[in-house]
Amino acid sequence: MSLSYGQQRQLRLIGAGLRRSDPHMGTMFGIFGRLYPDQDMPDWEQVAQGRLRRAAGWIVAAFAALAVAITVLLGKAVTLAAPGRRARAQAPAAKRERARPRPDGPA
Repeated sequence: MSLSYGQQRQLRLIGAGLRRSDPHMGTMFGIFGRLYPDQDMPDWEQVAQGRLRRAAGWIVAAFAALAVAITVLLGKAVTLAAPGRRARAQAPAAKRERARPRPDGPA
């Protein structure tokens, strides 16, 4: 199994942290690594990175679609509510003007 430089670096950092926190456990892992240097991990222990990336992509796409849907719904709600408010605000004013007596008419 070949690891990239970044993965090897992460493993070295994990090993160094482990040796600092629990020297006995670090020694045991070191012995295990020397006993089985070329043995690959079993398939059931390996994480399939392709599936994880695909799942992460689906989650991001779902959140993006949800954000777009919320934006569209809020935009529609604002545009539908705004003209209704203006019409309601103007309607009583128009009625009041009609109810006033005209100054040039008979008293």
